Amino acid sequence: MPDPLPDSQTNHRRLGHLELLIALISMVVLQSFLSSDNRWQRVTLNVMFLIVVFSSMRSLSASKFRMWATVVLGGVAYGLSWIDELQTSRLVTGTVHACFITVFGLLISALAANVFCDGPVDANRILGAISIYFLISLAWAFIYALIELCLPGSFRFPSKAVADEAHPGFVGEFVYFSNVTLTTLGYGDMVPLSPPARMFASLQAMAGQLYVAIVIARLVGLQISQTADQANTS
Repeated sequence: MPDPLPDSQTNHRRLGHLELLIALISMVVLQSFLSSDNRWQRVTLNVMFLIVVFSSMRSLSASKFRMWATVVLGGVAYGLSWIDELQTSRLVTGTVHACFITVFGLLISALAANVFCDGPVDANRILGAISIYFLISLAWAFIYALIELCLPGSFRFPSKAVADEAHPGFVGEFVYFSNVTLTTLGYGDMVPLSPPARMFASLQAMAGQLYVAIVIARLVGLQISQTADQANTS
């Protein structure tokens, strides 16, 4: 019979989503201090996105396809972001956005498979559920950036200075707008104008409300089932 894992290794596995959650929160906070009109700060943001990709390895370890697809797409997006800095191209910028949308979609699907499967409710599952919420916001931020790239003027920015300074490949303003929309805060300082922008904003607001309701219902249901099973076996 194999020896039991040390407590440190057991806790490491139990909190496999913690590294990803820390990377997501750090990126969301730090990106707010970066400027779109500074090349090196834009590069820093892309590095932060790449760190998020590598921080997801533990969460993706159950699916080799998702893991390698995420690594490849993240690497391609990072490489193209450098090309975009040297010679701005809408095609390259759009490809970077599409890669990150796909990466976050893969992460969401991998985490959802863990969060919503049968089994005991533990800290790692809760961390995964929180990470999904952040990933939904980031994925939608890139969708908004892609819409603005394809249809300039799809969003009214907080001020003309922000609109003039915004680099086509910079998503900082859209991360903020996505967070506000997902949580239905609706400050109104940044507004979707084009039909696609308004449609995706309304879909995100509904997704945010439904996600919270579904996650709470699912986790509470699993907890009740877990408690009942423990009572029956005792």
